[in-house]
Amino acid sequence: MNRRTGTTSSFSVKQARRILDAPHPETLEGLRDRAILAVGLQVGSRRSEIAGLTVGQLHQNQGFTCLRFIKKGGEELVVSIHPQVEQRIAEYLEAVGHGDDMEGPLFRPLRRRGHVRDTNRSLDAGSIDRILRKYAKRVGLKHGFSAHSMRATFITTALDNGASLEDVQRDVGHVDPTTTKLYDRRGYNPEKSASFFANY
Repeated sequence: MNRRTGTTSSFSVKQARRILDAPHPETLEGLRDRAILAVGLQVGSRRSEIAGLTVGQLHQNQGFTCLRFIKKGGEELVVSIHPQVEQRIAEYLEAVGHGDDMEGPLFRPLRRRGHVRDTNRSLDAGSIDRILRKYAKRVGLKHGFSAHSMRATFITTALDNGASLEDVQRDVGHVDPTTTKLYDRRGYNPEKSASFFANY
């Protein structure tokens, strides 16, 4: 089947901002989730890439803070990150206290009372999905979204704000630009749906 557009739902810019700000900034869980959502919405990473990050994969390169991801197929991808993402990760690491554990997982499960449950275990990809759905629901978006929606939102927003297709393709780790284009929702204008003109 030939597809010209993808099927993953994306967020509007306003919805994405509300989701980014939804976690409580004064709890360990909130700080962790704010960092996770920033990586998803402002770096465009896959949920498995977010879950698989180690502390040491956050590093400096040519004066910029970067994340080093292991892509599908095991290839390495280094991406410079937005200052807000850097700040949110730094705030989380300062609060959680494992910033010097370079080989250890960056994002870890928490106990019910907000303490780290197992310092040697990372979150799984399904947890990233549940975290996104939790905060989407909190801002009133109950159905049709997944962690992959963050990726679609990132690609569309970056392209809409002037990033080149080649740069976005590189940063999300797509081999083929047609794959990146599947996530681009700029041509989808729901406000122009013919349904709004079928007035009776």
